[in-house]
Amino acid sequence: MPVKTTILSTSPALVEQHELFIPLECIGDTEATKASSKVLSATILTYGATLTHLVCPDRWNQSQDVVLGFDHWQDYLAQAQPGALNPYFGSIIGRTASRIGNASFVLENKYSSDVAATDSRDDSASTERSAVSQTPRAVSESISQSLPASHIFARNDGTSSTHTLKISNGVDCLHGGPFGFDKQHWTTVKVDQEQTAVTLQLISPHGQNGYPGRLVTNVKYSLTAHGELIVEYWAQLEAGHSEGEQISDPATQDLHSTIVSLTNHAYWNLDGVLNPVDDQGLEEKVLQAMEGINDKDHDEDVIYRGQCSIRNHTLWLRTAKLVELGASHPIPTGRILDLSNNSDQLSPSAELLEQKDPLNFTSPRTDGTELGKSLGPGLDEIPGGYGYDHVYALDDPTLPARSVSEIGIQAYWPSTHHVATLASPRTGIRLDLSTSEPALVVYAGGYLDSEKLLRTKSRLLDMSSTPFFISPSATPLQNTQDCTWKNNQHRDLSVRIEADMGKFSGVCLEPIRYPDAIHHSKWANMVTLHHGQVYRQTSTYKFSVDTQTKS
Repeated sequence: MPVKTTILSTSPALVEQHELFIPLECIGDTEATKASSKVLSATILTYGATLTHLVCPDRWNQSQDVVLGFDHWQDYLAQAQPGALNPYFGSIIGRTASRIGNASFVLENKYSSDVAATDSRDDSASTERSAVSQTPRAVSESISQSLPASHIFARNDGTSSTHTLKISNGVDCLHGGPFGFDKQHWTTVKVDQEQTAVTLQLISPHGQNGYPGRLVTNVKYSLTAHGELIVEYWAQLEAGHSEGEQISDPATQDLHSTIVSLTNHAYWNLDGVLNPVDDQGLEEKVLQAMEGINDKDHDEDVIYRGQCSIRNHTLWLRTAKLVELGASHPIPTGRILDLSNNSDQLSPSAELLEQKDPLNFTSPRTDGTELGKSLGPGLDEIPGGYGYDHVYALDDPTLPARSVSEIGIQAYWPSTHHVATLASPRTGIRLDLSTSEPALVVYAGGYLDSEKLLRTKSRLLDMSSTPFFISPSATPLQNTQDCTWKNNQHRDLSVRIEADMGKFSGVCLEPIRYPDAIHHSKWANMVTLHHGQVYRQTSTYKFSVDTQTKS
């Protein structure tokens, strides 16, 4: 089956794992690679709606898992415990991605009647929204329809409320708060075998983490034969109600508007998480480790921790504009800075001007062989030692005259455009990101600490029957010699390789609305959700392979 569902736990909540598989039509272009079957797979955990694995073929048609994370689903829950490092591996972030300054905001409650009229034309959707049930809502058909780009607020209760959120970083509310969407159990509402897709839902009650309004959020993960992982988001407010209560007139309900900005927090490593950068010396290191082992006294695996790194990765971005963040308090100042040479926008500060080159990813490499430039130099040059953690402002190329102040809660929907390319020269794997969102966070994992991760991903090597090397990119010996392990003395011993996911082990490309947009009048519309409106986002991660080996 294209989608395999496994129940991992039923107590204290239902935890499911969905494994999506799809054969790829053409991810390579050589006769040798065409002769071999290629499969793209993704694993989704209902806890946090988390992408735990994304496996695609490299230039040698070997499968590589390209997202950081854990083997065991319980480890995702462990990272949410007080005092634990919470890297948000692969999870959905909500209600708002990034920071809300000083963990508070003021919002006027409104009801959008023109959207409600549009929705009411779809009887099935209207019935679904008005039906009172404690069971999860299916994805409304009206959500998949185009809605008006502007809204007339016919009903307004005239109240503006100050909402205080729970602090989760310094004085701010980060990534939705201490009990954000990443730390909650989502419900599976649809498994689509034909589309190789799964849809999950989370109902966030009014007041959760301090956010107003009862928010129903749906996230759909799907795979295509063209090598695409598509993540679609919908969110709507519901009037608060109890079992058996019929909603006759939304204007009479206790309607609370809210703010929404969702994203996925996957850390990408296109080398492969279990394909360590120093594997050319791996054989010798494991041999040395096994030499002193006595079979009679040793019944555990030989462990080798392989370091993950994105230093060799190249990145291209369609934009050179940055959302300026405060130096002492990293929330937006309201200014958009342009790093391009022929800019008519605001000029960078002196500090950013010194970082202009490592922060500008818009130009191809001068040799023309690869798109973008290496992340490595910038990781060392950016002050502070944490590398990239920057917000890039995206333009809509189809609407060049559109002002950012005109972007409503639907953002650029339904258009998605190519905004970033991440590539590994080593494995040849390339990731092209297209999104409907107005901003992109580039975060290079500078705050990751492998010492605080009790377990990570691992792989058991069959030393007696398989080639030792994990990837043909490890050494030329793969093509010239028999690299099969001759395990005569230690037949019962196993070698396990563990991913060392420390600093700069992966890079996040997070499509979002502008951080802290609610505190800037010209940006607030892009995150403000009133009753009758629909928050939408779609982001497509397309994987392909450069089959030409780089020297």
